[in-house]
Amino acid sequence: MKRIGLAGFIHETNTFSSTPTLLENFIKQSGFYPELLQGEDILQFKQGKVNIASSGFLQEADTLDLEVIPLVWCGTEPSQSVPEDVFNTLMDMILDAMRKSLPYDGIYLDLHGAMVYGDLQDGETEIIRRVRQVVGDIPIVASLDLHGNISPENFELADAMVGYRTYPHVDGYEAGQRSAVLMKYLVDGNEVYKAFRQSPFLMPATTQPTTIEPAKSLYALIPEVEARENVLSASIMEGFNACDLPHTGPSIFTYAKTQQAADEAADFLLDAMLEREEGFSVNMFSAADAVKKAIELSNTADGTILLIDVQDNAGGGSPSDSVWILEELIKQKAQNAALGVIWDPAAAAAAHQAGEGAEIEIPLGGKSLPGHTPYTAVYKVEQLFEGDFIGVGPMVKGRRLNLGKMAQLSHQGVRIVVSTDRMQALDRSLFQTVGIEPSEVKILVLKSANHYRADFGSLAAEIINVDAPSAIIEDPVKIDYKHLRSGVRLKGLGPEFKPVQK
Repeated sequence: MKRIGLAGFIHETNTFSSTPTLLENFIKQSGFYPELLQGEDILQFKQGKVNIASSGFLQEADTLDLEVIPLVWCGTEPSQSVPEDVFNTLMDMILDAMRKSLPYDGIYLDLHGAMVYGDLQDGETEIIRRVRQVVGDIPIVASLDLHGNISPENFELADAMVGYRTYPHVDGYEAGQRSAVLMKYLVDGNEVYKAFRQSPFLMPATTQPTTIEPAKSLYALIPEVEARENVLSASIMEGFNACDLPHTGPSIFTYAKTQQAADEAADFLLDAMLEREEGFSVNMFSAADAVKKAIELSNTADGTILLIDVQDNAGGGSPSDSVWILEELIKQKAQNAALGVIWDPAAAAAAHQAGEGAEIEIPLGGKSLPGHTPYTAVYKVEQLFEGDFIGVGPMVKGRRLNLGKMAQLSHQGVRIVVSTDRMQALDRSLFQTVGIEPSEVKILVLKSANHYRADFGSLAAEIINVDAPSAIIEDPVKIDYKHLRSGVRLKGLGPEFKPVQK
């Protein structure tokens, strides 16, 4: 039986974020991610189908006669660059565990693909480089979120990489399964040829969902490509734009039994991406216009109007505490409206101290962004919650979540979900646990980019993307890049990036 070491180290880095990345964030449960797990504790991922790649890898490995040695697994919500000492501490933990169980026939790494640590150093490249130094020339297979920014060096260091195929990400488990199948092929001694292509343009986040065009039909081509003779695997990365590195942006990688098959598959997918380039642009409304439109539509719509606070998405490294849209809802007298999730530990603590039914005057949100200010008002504490709750939607169904002290506050017809820990609004449970049923709300503001679609999408009579400032900038043309490679188009058919000459 082949011995496969398993480790996970996941972080999506927003190099423009002001939200710190702390060691404790990796150790405790953090938004979407469980707490740091070591050794046999990782095997909890085998208890049912968990939407995490390691879960799929572990369960598929059993069917392939692979013995998995669980080492260390950790992840945390997106934020600024991982400090070098934090990166080194976690890597030392992984490598120490790895050394204790040598030798291996292969190593599986559950990664993100857009980690940056220290002074703009590529996280995944360094992870694989250090692992390679310990285990030597054996197969290393990595699973990746489809928002990975993959460098040519990173691609060469790994024997194989397998990307998610859905956004919202509901196929983490399946990505792990596909990784296990490719690992089995490699450890059985089969030769694999590979090809890598970088896109010449960036994709704004609101154009990336695989549930709508232009990405929907692009991702539908992957199974078609994999059905070709000699092709083993194909992946498309959409890239993570809030990351100032030369290799930021989409990429394609394929694996096959011949070099010709790998190259032809990669070229076919790149051509398909280029055919759809025009669709990867930006369409957003100002907060004032978005709220006005939502109020008008809510009077006759059969369903909920979703206002998407794209740029204040904790899942992209933003603080999730801006109140631009809240201010507009109040100003325009919106009724039966709800907003979440605002990250404000002080407000949550004040609500818990006051108790349900109390009225408190507090400065809510607006504490993280330069030049932004809280929305100070008298809020009624409608409902409180603290502790574990269970996810209900496709991304986190059955998962234990904990955002610390939470509260439902209300003010002039608007209800607000406040939390102590950051998490994007990707699941109805974040509202339900403090007494708000999203299906009964006429206007629902979600601090998310696209993951909300998995659980809230079926409620929507209309979806409106809102241009409200935060640490994420949706239109890459407006991002202050310094290190992006010269010549890449900043969105579909957009202007080319030209570095400032010193």
